[in-house]
Amino acid sequence: MQLSKGQNCGVTTAPMQVTCMWEAAPGLDADLSALLLTGGKVRDDSDFVFYNQAASPDGAVQHLGKRNVGTYVEDRIGADLARVRADVEVLAFSLSLDSSGGTLADLGAVNLTVLADDGSQMANFTIADMTTETAAITVEFYRRDAGWKVRAVGQGYHDGLAGLARDFGVSVDEPEPSAPAFDPTTPQAPRIDWSNPPVPAGYEL
Repeated sequence: MQLSKGQNCGVTTAPMQVTCMWEAAPGLDADLSALLLTGGKVRDDSDFVFYNQAASPDGAVQHLGKRNVGTYVEDRIGADLARVRADVEVLAFSLSLDSSGGTLADLGAVNLTVLADDGSQMANFTIADMTTETAAITVEFYRRDAGWKVRAVGQGYHDGLAGLARDFGVSVDEPEPSAPAFDPTTPQAPRIDWSNPPVPAGYEL
């Protein structure tokens, strides 16, 4: 089923894949990741699945890796919804740039596909309206009655994966602030010889 932003449809709880595909471009790449959410937040950082933490604690969500498909790049995450922890209400999939200086718009149209275990397509969503965003929630699975549904989201973020992750409760290590670089053209305050300090005006001997 082809979804538009905000639309949803039911999905099976059997093992499936979410694939994200964009046209390859020199010096520009992106990554697909997943967040297991309860009350809109992760329980802890282990509920954030990405290339550097390839599986959720219960093994129900797994990062399957990136590959080239013709002139396109495809990143994949597997999900077995029947095994997802009972307190997880939403499984959100994010796409973020892994290089600076670009935006998601530079990737062109990004295609999200939900594939059943047998390879058949359950849902498809194309994101083509990004402008200056550097990360986005693409699609999400959410519990409804006794089953699950998938919703096309397409919500962009301007502060990259770090900002997106913080919004959902993931701890993000901030880089240490660096000292400003020395500029020899900037006027410097005169050095004071504290062995012979200056005398305040009016107190000269």
